[in-house]
Amino acid sequence: MFLVWLLAVPLAGAIAALMVPPKAAKKTAAITSIVALIGYAGLLFVNRAGINWNWIPEWGIRFHLVGDGLGLFLLGLSAVMFVAAIFASNPEYGRSYYFWMMVLEFSVMGLFAAVDLFVFYVFWEVLLIPVFFLLTQWSGDKGKRAAMKWLIMNLVGSFFMLVGVVALAIIHHLNGGGLTFGISRLSGMSMGPGVASWLFFAFLVAFFIKAPLWPLHGWMPETYGESPAPVTAVIAGVLSKAGIYGILRVMVPIFMPEFRQYQTLLLVVAIIGLFYGAFSALRQKDMKMVTAYGSLSHMAMMALGIFSLTQAGLLGTTFYMVAHGLMVGGLFLVLGLVESRTGTRTIDDMGGLNQSAPRLAAYFLFFALGALGLPGLPGFAGEYMIIQGLVAGHVTFAVLAVFVLVVAAWYMLRVFHAVMQGPAGTSAIRDLFSRQVAWLVPLAGLVILIGVWPAGITTHAVPSLYHATHFALAKGGVR
Repeated sequence: MFLVWLLAVPLAGAIAALMVPPKAAKKTAAITSIVALIGYAGLLFVNRAGINWNWIPEWGIRFHLVGDGLGLFLLGLSAVMFVAAIFASNPEYGRSYYFWMMVLEFSVMGLFAAVDLFVFYVFWEVLLIPVFFLLTQWSGDKGKRAAMKWLIMNLVGSFFMLVGVVALAIIHHLNGGGLTFGISRLSGMSMGPGVASWLFFAFLVAFFIKAPLWPLHGWMPETYGESPAPVTAVIAGVLSKAGIYGILRVMVPIFMPEFRQYQTLLLVVAIIGLFYGAFSALRQKDMKMVTAYGSLSHMAMMALGIFSLTQAGLLGTTFYMVAHGLMVGGLFLVLGLVESRTGTRTIDDMGGLNQSAPRLAAYFLFFALGALGLPGLPGFAGEYMIIQGLVAGHVTFAVLAVFVLVVAAWYMLRVFHAVMQGPAGTSAIRDLFSRQVAWLVPLAGLVILIGVWPAGITTHAVPSLYHATHFALAKGGVR
């Protein structure tokens, strides 16, 4: 089964990376990530059979993984971004780096496939470990502090989630439904309104922290700023989607009455995050932090799609997770190439780099245009669907979201112009090597493909979204 492949291959690759000579660790991880990508192709085109093993029957826990429309393309996003991140990584990082990268891929694959809430929580916890070690050993001067902030904030979120996971299973059991952690069986169950609200916010805190979403984004600036570009690309492009995905996968089916009860509050929080991220990006002098805060704003856009509580908004968020992951992941990788050639990330210290590195400038511009939502690229399609969902019942929020899209174009084009055009601020740099173009071309090609053919994702997502949300959307109301 290809889902087993997607879990077993990265885990085997992690072990292999520790056993080979240090200079062969990158090659081993690269081969492993490519084999995992092939496994994903098998899942997508050949057989999507899931896994449903009776893991701990006394507790009602099943090792249940599926490749449905909600998680299918996030699995693909993960497979693609890990290939690109491994190829973009420095071979001198050594065996431990590639070991932790493969462990991280394993945990992400499990998270995006899990439909048993206990299994989901296990993978949620496992991914904290590799990120912590990647930050402590291969980050900048403040890497250890960033790692501790990442770990502490996410452990706080995990504590709230654990309380929610256990409470849901117990309530379901007390209601006569048996002890289970299956998300589909927990959907729509009866809870007292007070208890439901407490559990709703427990899960919401955990998912807001992981995303990250304002105001629980405190780990983001230092983590994005201090980690190596390939690690940042994976965290921003893949791991940040875990929070948004968790809201879609876990909370929408179970807590729809609470979403309706607190909808206005949630929309206000999301729109503040949208503005906060965009205007913070305008103020940054570090090109990496411009992208980091821009990504924070994009995550708020996805939250708006969910909080619209419309099929268009939910579908837009599902699509935008994949689109944003490819675009922002690619942009962080390109910024890493710029930094490695110039030795700086300060925008004012650069300028005119397109004169000596036209290919690098072209890819920089491409991913920047994708991030600002240029029509024809996938960011536009995702944002359009989200705004369509907002227009259906929350026109004011839709207008505010459109305004921020203008700000996004401002800060992304400002960075490109300052770094790549204008008077030269640094000496001539080397352009992209052929081996770097070799992994950038497929990534850019995939962005173009889903930009001109969003139905390739949305067609698969619609049935899963309907199955996961139709009961909750129809029920609405207050418990």
